[in-house]
Amino acid sequence: KRVVKFWVLVTMASELWAGFELWVPPSAPDNDGLPLFEIIGTTAQIVQFPLNPGQSVTCEPGAMCYMNNGCRVNIKSGGLMDMIGGALGGESPWKCVYTNKTQGPGYAAFTTDIPGVLVPIDMNNIDGKLRCKRGAWVCSTGDQETSVQAGFNPAKSMGGQCCGGLSFILQELSGGQYSFLVAMGTVITRTLQAGEEFIVDTNSILAMTGEIEVDVRQVGSCGAMCCAGEGAFNTVLTGPGKVWLQSMPIEKLRALFPKPGKEGADGGGGDGGGE
Repeated sequence: KRVVKFWVLVTMASELWAGFELWVPPSAPDNDGLPLFEIIGTTAQIVQFPLNPGQSVTCEPGAMCYMNNGCRVNIKSGGLMDMIGGALGGESPWKCVYTNKTQGPGYAAFTTDIPGVLVPIDMNNIDGKLRCKRGAWVCSTGDQETSVQAGFNPAKSMGGQCCGGLSFILQELSGGQYSFLVAMGTVITRTLQAGEEFIVDTNSILAMTGEIEVDVRQVGSCGAMCCAGEGAFNTVLTGPGKVWLQSMPIEKLRALFPKPGKEGADGGGGDGGGE
């Protein structure tokens, strides 16, 4: 009962002020009597796919967590341009396809290499391409394969290309049924109307639909640029389209644990602990 009440409260709070929506895992559609997917856990999640005989699911290499005994994996590479596009988009040139080869229901489950949450995107609701952070794609379902390719930064100005904070190469997804992205922290979404501007921290962008335009704007005064902690420019997104944001991108987490300097890594430069 407590779990049911919790999810009711979360669902009621999903619509926030100013057009924001708190992302909550959607209900999985039916898959010939089985759920299409099941998301397990709260952080460092697992997505489990019940598979009917002959059904498959595609993932990035290394994502498999467990599977039934009759599930078999094949490696798919596509053409040369697909391999190059996938690599530039932050993924491996190869994809792993897990297929249930038994005569009864099977399963395969996948997870990510960072302590994040899995965000399923219904690709049937995406008109055109979905632009994502490089390496965000984890796996996808459907008889029609989701295309995972590299795309250019959509910023039209030189300032947006150089100072917007987005990589020059992004990841572009198109086609398929459901695609699963990895995010960290709390995920919210916002749908922008045509011409509506939205200022964001670039690292917080998880994904956005292809119609959204990207540019930059000066943070403010010299004091703001030096002391506000946001650098000299903010990223400006202009609608129409939808954007997915994450509260704890991997860049912020990495900043908390900087790599040790060469001196520290060699064990020298200490305080002479023997004295």
